Parts: sequence; structure tokens; C-alpha cells
Amino acid sequence: MKQPFVKELTLKDKISNKLNTCRPWVHRFARIGYLSKGIVYVVIGILALLMSTGKHPSEASSQGALYTIAKQPFGPVLLIILAIGLSAYAFWQLVKTIFDPECTDQHFNWKRLFNRLGYLIVAGIYTAMCISALRILFRARAESSDKKYQVLTAKMLAQPFGQILIALAGLVIGIIGVSFLIRAISFKFKKDLKKNEMNKKEWKWSGYIGTFGIGARGIVFMIIAFFLIRTAWQADPNETKGLDGALAELVTKPFGPILLAIVSLGFMAYGVFMFASARYRRLNN
Repeated sequence: MKQPFVKELTLKDKISNKLNTCRPWVHRFARIGYLSKGIVYVVIGILALLMSTGKHPSEASSQGALYTIAKQPFGPVLLIILAIGLSAYAFWQLVKTIFDPECTDQHFNWKRLFNRLGYLIVAGIYTAMCISALRILFRARAESSDKKYQVLTAKMLAQPFGQILIALAGLVIGIIGVSFLIRAISFKFKKDLKKNEMNKKEWKWSGYIGTFGIGARGIVFMIIAFFLIRTAWQADPNETKGLDGALAELVTKPFGPILLAIVSLGFMAYGVFMFASARYRRLNN
């Protein structure tokens, strides 16, 4: 009797099948990750708001947010929980990179490749943030975000075509910032939420808060991109700014404190939107 043809599973297929079996746990990890990301952004927003009033606490960045959390009562415990959450978010981004569980695009194209590359970069960023949390936990103070990026761009400028690479990085970050603004204004982000599980008030306010928060992120990304391009143009690594540097630069402009206050409220709004995402995000179609 002829044996039926059985397709041999590839390694990716085997891992995917295993992932489907563990889907509930993977989704719980993802939701914990969105919640942790929201906490970080709310704290960054608070630090930036304090900066807009003329006070200078810890730097208004993820690094500063982690230090601020560490100083609170039960800070080490909170930091451990947050590190677990950030690692969960990084893990979810890796899952999205490999398997595209949210089914953003069924056909291979450049948009899909660009999206997956973005997920991979985000996974790296949040892995680094998790490591920062652990370093802070063990009293190993790290450099400010500005200093780290300036050292990195200085090394890149010393390489052949370094200026071009930095300019391209600035251009990519600028495009991401513009895409955030377009996404905010067009309300496209609402497609990621489960409307059927939300009441009318939640659905309405998720749009307002998401637009405000995602738009604020877009503006800050564009500021960071501007300084990267200026770094490449002037071949001066001191022109490079991280998140805290971009916010500090914003406050020096006309009506700067008001603008910074608006952006800081936008960051807090984005954090609240991440809380909503932790509950209502559509993790697969």
C-alpha cells in the first residue's frame, strides 16, 4: 500500500507549532510587556513635566525613569518586576519579527521586511532597557543617554562613510517620526484594538489619548533625527541628542517650557494608551 505523502516540517514550522501551543502564555507575556512599557512612558512624562517647570530631576529618558522607580519605596522589587515586564515586551517583539502573529501582511514585500526589521530593533532596545534596570538594581550607574549616543556617533564618524551612515540613521528615524504622526492623525492605531470588548467611552477616549501620545512620540523622534543629521553634516558627535537631550533642547526654544509640557503630557498619554493596549490589544487576527 502506498504511503501518503507527509510534508517534512522545517525548523521554523516546528517552532511555530510549539508557539501556537503556548499561545496563551505568549499573549500574557505580551500584555505584561505593554503594561511595563506604559509605566516607563508615564514616568518619563512626569520627569519631562518637572523639567518644563525649571526643575532638573533625573534625566527625562528611560534611564532616568528606571532610576526614579528605583528610588521609590520597595524600589528594588518594583525594578525587578519592571525588568521582567520589559524582557517580556522584548520577547514579544522577537516573536513578531519571526512569526508575524498579528498577521500584518500575508505576502512578502518591502513593507513587511521593514516592519520586521523594526520589531527586531525594538526588541534590542527593550533588551538593553532590561539590562539597564538590572545594572541599576546592582548599583552600577550607567552613562546618560546623550553621552552613550555621542560616544557611538564618535566611533561611527571615525569609520569610512561614517557621516553617510549617521545621516541615513537620522533619515530613518525622521521617517519613523513622520509615520507616527500620520498614524496618530489617521487613527490607524485603533485597528490594533479589540473594539468589540470596549464600551463606547473607552473606544472614544482610546482615540484621543492614542493620537496625543503617538503624535508626541513622532515629534520627539523628528527632533532626534534632526540632531543626527546635523551630527553627520558638521561631523561633530556632540550634536547627537538622545531623548533627554531632545527634550532639553525643546525647552530652550520660544515657548519652550509650554511645548515641553505638552510633549510630556503626550508621553504620559502614550503610557496610558499602553495600559489600554495591555488589556485590549489585538495580538492575532
